[in-house]
Amino acid sequence: METLRATSTWSPTADRYCLWAEDVAGSSFVPEPIQSDPLAALLLEVDEAEQETGRIAGFEIIGFLTFDHWESLPKLDVLWQLPGREPLPLDQLLKRVQKELRRRKVQEAA
Repeated sequence: METLRATSTWSPTADRYCLWAEDVAGSSFVPEPIQSDPLAALLLEVDEAEQETGRIAGFEIIGFLTFDHWESLPKLDVLWQLPGREPLPLDQLLKRVQKELRRRKVQEAA
């Protein structure tokens, strides 16, 4: 199974989490919303003619801390790897990050 090295960004005020594939950094992309939640989307790379290349640019969820539609995430034949972490399937990586961000938010509120 292919491993995509990735980076991520999170905006606490918008509760927007983006996972970015490093090998397509700076590329143009189009969102492909997942069926059960229009605020979550697979980001697909497009070329200069705005045609999909077949490569994944990333994944985005608005409302990340409350997202719970894990079963509707696409089953991809790739693992995602954030710096210093083990490669994981998309759903496992997102659940782990969500748990960490929730914990951080609680600590900051205390």
